Amino acid sequence: MNPSKVNLKNSLNTLKSKKKSLLNKKKKIIKAINAIKIQEKELRNELKIKEGQNKLVVSVGLDKRWSTYNCIVKFKDTHFSFYLGKEKAIKNKLQQFHQKEISRRAKSFIKDEIKEIVRAVVPNHLKNGNSYKSVNFNKIIELYILSGEWNYWKEV
Repeated sequence: MNPSKVNLKNSLNTLKSKKKSLLNKKKKIIKAINAIKIQEKELRNELKIKEGQNKLVVSVGLDKRWSTYNCIVKFKDTHFSFYLGKEKAIKNKLQQFHQKEISRRAKSFIKDEIKEIVRAVVPNHLKNGNSYKSVNFNKIIELYILSGEWNYWKEV
């Protein structure tokens, strides 16, 4: 046999061997990447759940039949609601936090104010071991006054 032909066959076999070795390594790398992707997805989902557990959701609803408001709160695993009262009574309680008259303000203003106040006081109240059953609008106002987070003097 021709020596150059033998060298070409050896070179071809060597290339085939290297190719096979690299393909095996590629398969292992792809498996490792896929395993990492699965772990990454699991961690992302776990993080999303953890972030969702500490999320505070506050909704204010109007019962048009009686013109009364209720507040619905979702915090961690707890869901509860409490009665706020009629619009005029709510505005009277909120007035102390405002320098300007609020009696003619829109319903959206009332809802936004209540949400802000509830967000400011409810998490700390519940984190301190208090039951959600102790939450009512008067308690919320009392806690908000004690918190000192209201500052009507900054209004323009």
